[in-house]
Amino acid sequence: MILRQLNIISYRNLQEVSLSLSDNVNCFVGHNGMGKTNVLDAVYYLSFCKSSVNSQDALNVRHGDEFFMLDGRYVQEHSGVEEHIVCSLKQGQRKRMRRNDKEYKRLVEHVGLIPLVMISPSDSLLISGGSEERRRFMDMVISQYDANYLEQLMRYQKAHQQRNALLKAEADPDAQYMAILEEMMADSAKYLYEARAAFIAAFRPIFQQLYARLCNSDFEQPDITYVSHHDRGDLLPLLQSFREKERIVGYTLHGPHRDDILCLLNGFELRREGSQGQTKTYFISLKLAQYVFLRNKCAELAGGRAVAGTPILLLDDIFDKLDAGRVARIIEYVSGTDFGQIFITDTNREHLDQILAATTRDYRLFNVKDGVVE
Repeated sequence: MILRQLNIISYRNLQEVSLSLSDNVNCFVGHNGMGKTNVLDAVYYLSFCKSSVNSQDALNVRHGDEFFMLDGRYVQEHSGVEEHIVCSLKQGQRKRMRRNDKEYKRLVEHVGLIPLVMISPSDSLLISGGSEERRRFMDMVISQYDANYLEQLMRYQKAHQQRNALLKAEADPDAQYMAILEEMMADSAKYLYEARAAFIAAFRPIFQQLYARLCNSDFEQPDITYVSHHDRGDLLPLLQSFREKERIVGYTLHGPHRDDILCLLNGFELRREGSQGQTKTYFISLKLAQYVFLRNKCAELAGGRAVAGTPILLLDDIFDKLDAGRVARIIEYVSGTDFGQIFITDTNREHLDQILAATTRDYRLFNVKDGVVE
């Protein structure tokens, strides 16, 4: 999918922005706090119906204004089919998402239409953060090509929240209601487990090859391992047998909400053994492998949905704290023809000049200052 035209009104510090974009490379340069990331966040929002930065939608409305609007005009690169996506939010009201002038009844219907991968410094949490960060990584990838996965995930999360509420209640929970919730959780959990296991199995070699390319060292052997509670057996018997203990602690101890990915380097956990450069190379490799994996899925019919073309790639200030060799290899890789449309931000004009000098593809360079993009 290619974003040809982007219009932004009152989004974060961007008052009014109208951009005619390159089908290939779009670079945004400017000092920190000027609004570069906000432009990329607007593109992200049009894919996922939410910000990559703020979980509360109201915080994305520009200070002093009452609403924001994002308007994107896309084209599928192979078929030439056009898509017009508009998202708007007025303070105190629900957000509205429209595709070709038709409003979505459920926002979940939109996820996967415009596949996208964003890489930013916050992705270091994939290594240093809790297991929820790594589960979110799996969920974000799988949900873009498997619509049923997202439905099952939401179904599981709702039942899980309701079960936890019963476990915390002072009164003994209704046994029949608890049994219904546990059956719902177990049914959805099986789908989630299988989808995650299949994803990691296919994703692992892609990630290892990418890390080797960016690292260019025979002494660094990366690996990822899916750690699942499903390894202990079917979920339903576990929920039933641990119910009394969970009444004491007040929450559910077993299920896919406790899954994790082990990030390994030379057989050791990276967050304990890795250097700053290795850690950054590792999570950038994870996210670029996510792009390659998703791109490979784009030609398939999965989850009842035809994935709509090559994913968009957003690179937000990723070159800081990397040595010159790793920066050069990343630049060489993303400057090639393996990628569709790319958006890149950096405070260092030199990095962007290297990318533009290395690529033979069409590009546009934008300067961003105080929320104004030129």
